[in-house]
Amino acid sequence: MLQKETKPKHYQKVIRADRWARRLITFGGYGIIVSIAAILLFLAYQSLPLAKNAAIETLFTFPASRGPAKALVVGIDPYQEIFYILDESGYIQFYKVAGTEPVSQAQLPLSGNEKILCAAKGSLASDLFAAGTDSGRIITAEVRFQLDYSGEGRVVIPSLSVKEVWQIPAGGDTLPNHVEKLAFSRNEDGSRFYAWVDHQGALWVRSYDADEEVDYLHPLSQYPGESSVTALTISNHGENLVVAAADGVMRWFGLKDFEKVALRDEWSISNSPVTALSYLLGDQAVAIGTGAGAVEVWFPVRTPSNLMKFRQIHSFRSHSAAVAHIYHSARNRDFLTIDGEGAAQLHYSTTGKTEVQFPRPDFPIAAGAFAPKSDGLLFVDAQKRFTLFRLDNPHPESTVKSLFGKVWYEGYPGPEFVWQSTGGSDEFESKLSLIPLIFGTLKGTLYALLFSIPIALLAAIYVSQFAPFRLSRIVKPTVEIMAALPSVVIGFLAGLYFSTLFEEYLMSTFVLLIFLPLFFLAGVAAWRAVPESYRMKIRPGFEVLFIIPVILIALQASLSLGHPVENFLFGGNFQQWLYTTWGVTYETRNSFVVGFALGFAVIPIIFTVSEDALSNVPKSLTSASLALGASRWQTVRRVVIPAASGGIFAAIMLGLGRAVGETMIVLMATGNTPIIDLNPFNGFRAMSACIAVEIPEAPVGGTLYRVLFLTALLLFIFTFVLNTLSSLIGERLRKKYARF
Repeated sequence: MLQKETKPKHYQKVIRADRWARRLITFGGYGIIVSIAAILLFLAYQSLPLAKNAAIETLFTFPASRGPAKALVVGIDPYQEIFYILDESGYIQFYKVAGTEPVSQAQLPLSGNEKILCAAKGSLASDLFAAGTDSGRIITAEVRFQLDYSGEGRVVIPSLSVKEVWQIPAGGDTLPNHVEKLAFSRNEDGSRFYAWVDHQGALWVRSYDADEEVDYLHPLSQYPGESSVTALTISNHGENLVVAAADGVMRWFGLKDFEKVALRDEWSISNSPVTALSYLLGDQAVAIGTGAGAVEVWFPVRTPSNLMKFRQIHSFRSHSAAVAHIYHSARNRDFLTIDGEGAAQLHYSTTGKTEVQFPRPDFPIAAGAFAPKSDGLLFVDAQKRFTLFRLDNPHPESTVKSLFGKVWYEGYPGPEFVWQSTGGSDEFESKLSLIPLIFGTLKGTLYALLFSIPIALLAAIYVSQFAPFRLSRIVKPTVEIMAALPSVVIGFLAGLYFSTLFEEYLMSTFVLLIFLPLFFLAGVAAWRAVPESYRMKIRPGFEVLFIIPVILIALQASLSLGHPVENFLFGGNFQQWLYTTWGVTYETRNSFVVGFALGFAVIPIIFTVSEDALSNVPKSLTSASLALGASRWQTVRRVVIPAASGGIFAAIMLGLGRAVGETMIVLMATGNTPIIDLNPFNGFRAMSACIAVEIPEAPVGGTLYRVLFLTALLLFIFTFVLNTLSSLIGERLRKKYARF
């Protein structure tokens, strides 16, 4: 009977060790793949909400309990628990959400049969309003919402406070009595601004200085001429007034000087008479609605003659009827348009996009309002039926066009790529174009590779093919140690030392770029002039030491001739000559400095991988080439480099990936200015540096927060694609030259 062969104990231990090693290696490999996929999915998860469109949800609809009087003003508290309505009889009713009966009511101080003809909200205090009556009075009042926590939970208590009742001065037919149309605003100092149209069609402006308690009354009836005023609006801070006439003529008045109203611009809209106007947040853009249903946004643009002139910037989806009302948000550039048939649309000014088209109601909408946090919309129709919508629109400023296309921002002469995420106030218009960041990343990478690739490849060729063994053992570890130098140290030195040194010796640097190859060629010629008997005494590879004094001589000559050349060619100031002749501004922290510092960090990667690829070319190939009579350089150029081209390409792509993803060097060595300019004397802002600078200040879940995650996602995809391409192309090159 045959016995089963048993293996020695040590052999079984080896098998078990191999089995566990294989499992650990497999687990590690799959773990890396899972980790990369998890990072990619997390970045995509944080970025996807930017693509979400605005959405509305109807919370409730019910009729008001009080009579059929026309609704003029509606509003709602920040918690969307209490809302109110002001009608033409002067009554203000307060309702609780989902309740059909008013919780309280108040009345404006009207006399007899006096009626309110028009009303307008103040822009800064959303619940401060002015009402004009048919007896020539303007009543200013404010709705307040107080919070009470004395009981169980939060209770919102509404109240009405009358600020002023102002009687328009009487004086015959030349002075107004009826207030037919009214615009109202208040600035931070408490000063109030009123613009109204009387029953004769004349335009009047009143400004009330709260500090000095002085009234300024300005008749502007001469400006509209024979055409009646159809719409008017005052800016949020009360510094500008825009008036539309029936003949399509628009006029822009400056109200900054209380004692004088100045006509700043005049233009025409020929399509149809303007029926609705509203200044948007920021006091630059004006939303315009016409009798033909067109919706446009205009704002002043600086002309070549340094004058500000209104221009049409955006056109939105049109209404099927005349636009009757325009309401703007106090949080962003959202604005709401409502036509005479009751159709409502929500638009966003910066992107020029119509975001929401509301369902058409049974009756025309009489008044509407944004919730203070712009997360809700309240409508009341001609039958005094209320409808409250929840608005979900957290990222209206992020569209494909605004992120990757040119956008015409307020105050700019034309459409541009701009990154400026924050400003000095909440009214700032965010500019989130990623093109300047992508351009800056590529610009920094370009200058870094222009500096690092020639040096790293030539050094790798010399060390692997020409240098003596003892010298290569010194040079290669030294260059590899450079990779261990922290990038923050390189960035610190570049930003604080090399940038100022480069600025001081700018012309000497340019002279060195010319002198160095000339002196190098002269040195080679001088070496060849040395008798061969003397040259043979030097060990092969050590002739490179002859170049060191040549480089030192070229450096000394450049330092000596830098200032004379600058004085002779550029009048003693090269930077001023650049600005005067080419309009180029020199910045201390510029692309040259970044290219030098970033290239210094990239050189070890390119050198190490290239040197390994060149050294791994089989000696049989080089020996065969030399045996056929080729020189050493011919062998390197025609045999070694093609055979190692796959590894060399992979080295360059790895260096490119390192340069694209570098953060600290770019952050510290450049001015972080997000501009699109190939000028090497300007700075730039890279994607990685932008993330490092702005992510600590970005509100979690906000638009900037998610745009930065999108930037990280693009950076991740870019480096992933580069590494994949390097692997694929490198493999193809290795197969192509496998015949060697």
